[in-house]
Amino acid sequence: MFLLPHLALILTTTLFETFADLDLATLQLLNGNRETDLDFVLLTLTVTAYGLGAVVPICLYLAGHFRRLVSLKLKAYQYVFAMGLNILFIGLLKYTVDRPRPFVTHDTIEQIAEASSPSFPSGHTAFAFTAAVVLVLMFRNPVLRGLLLTWALLVAYSRLALGVHYPSDVLGSMLLGSAAAYLATYALRKHREQFYTLLRRSRNFRIVR
Repeated sequence: MFLLPHLALILTTTLFETFADLDLATLQLLNGNRETDLDFVLLTLTVTAYGLGAVVPICLYLAGHFRRLVSLKLKAYQYVFAMGLNILFIGLLKYTVDRPRPFVTHDTIEQIAEASSPSFPSGHTAFAFTAAVVLVLMFRNPVLRGLLLTWALLVAYSRLALGVHYPSDVLGSMLLGSAAAYLATYALRKHREQFYTLLRRSRNFRIVR
């Protein structure tokens, strides 16, 4: 019985080291074997994660305003709520985990993009997945859904190819962003009628469910 805690510690340490080695090896493969001629494309792609976050809710709100559809306005608030949750999650984890960037601790990783905050989670990836998943939950168009998820995955890949995040950072952020989107959608759907009442300020608005 005395040996069990020591065996558990050894096993845990071994598993952690194996995972860390795999994490780094995967990053080295993606960062070192990227097509360098496409670095500008990757840099542009990675910036869209934050750009979309600002543009989409404005477009949804304006579309609801001009088309007099309160449901579109509600979608804008749903999107903002999801992003707010995402920002909260990132803020809580970034400096709590305080993980160094891969290019700081490993000279085999080439840094292509600017990055100064801690590595986990990946803000760009979390923003992209929050945006993509919440929009997938809002709209049923299969083509739109496919494009959104493909875009989010490409943003996640760009963070690895650019050498600024570990794969585990990106995977964690994919879950984080998706969770923010699902939580916001659940909250809005559960209290939909109350939100409709608050937003329906004019009889001219048409409710489309």
